[in-house]
Amino acid sequence: REGGDPLQTPDVLGTKARNLLFESVRQFSLLSTTVKEVTESQCGTKKFLQQLDDGNMIESVLIPNYKFDRTTLCVSTQVGCDRGCRFCATGKMGLVRNLRPDEIVSQVVHGRRLALDTEGMPQLTNVVYMGMGDAGMNVAAVAESVEALTDHERMQMAQSKVTVSTVGGDPSVFKDIAKMRCSMAWSLHSPLDKKRKRLVPSTRHTTAELRDGLVEALLIRHSRRTRTMMVAVTLIKGLNDGVEDALALAEFIKPIQAVGKVAIDVIPYNDIDAAGSGLVAGDKGGVYRKPSDISLEKFTEVLKKEGCFVCMRKARGDGEDAACGMLATKRKERA
Repeated sequence: REGGDPLQTPDVLGTKARNLLFESVRQFSLLSTTVKEVTESQCGTKKFLQQLDDGNMIESVLIPNYKFDRTTLCVSTQVGCDRGCRFCATGKMGLVRNLRPDEIVSQVVHGRRLALDTEGMPQLTNVVYMGMGDAGMNVAAVAESVEALTDHERMQMAQSKVTVSTVGGDPSVFKDIAKMRCSMAWSLHSPLDKKRKRLVPSTRHTTAELRDGLVEALLIRHSRRTRTMMVAVTLIKGLNDGVEDALALAEFIKPIQAVGKVAIDVIPYNDIDAAGSGLVAGDKGGVYRKPSDISLEKFTEVLKKEGCFVCMRKARGDGEDAACGMLATKRKERA
């Protein structure tokens, strides 16, 4: 729970109990992932590569916030992803397999240990399911892992500190997530169907159908406080960063705002060429680029004038391919 090793922490267990535990687990590891490599960005963000028992690899990211004395861990839910988002390195991998609940929780234990072992890093306080894969495509395992994180007898995390994000492959997935003890996030990227289809080729439903499914899901939660959620949009220069896009987004989320509080998470595109997946070509052969600072400012100002609560995501860890959309593993190793 605290990230320490009970076999190495005398205050946690007595000698007899520690010896019994050691005899029980000495033939195998307590955790189902093994940290193989840790890289650190200048901002203090740490990405750690982990090997699974079948040789596949996943990545998780620790993001410290020194101003507010907290650290957020971004966990993966799949090896690869089949959503095919054009701006995401993980999507270029395709789906290898879903992670098990223990493989998701294992990332949190490693993250807590790494935060404890890093001088000056605030303790791990938040977990976001925004790493490799789409949590909505691995609902059963995600639900079990969230239960473990928020269980008072296990990891003891508050519901408000655990956020599960999905692209929304189907309107019904929002109800599955709404039943979990977590905050919710929707990776929308554009409310306009033609643009969203270009950004998320796996889309099979209109944005209105998905939004209506989300609203129904939020109403399952009796308290308006637990209906607070995030809507994420990755902005790409000349594609979805215009004033008209901001106005469409502000209008689109009104039905969601009617039942709960919405925070719009604006994410400037991160160049994923550095992540080893090659340049991301647009429909006409162009290359996706980060919007200008002026475009980002206009976009957020329009949303604010329309009464929206906006968070501008600052790139963290992009120098080590650890920022949003940059996670991807390239090899499968045998233990």
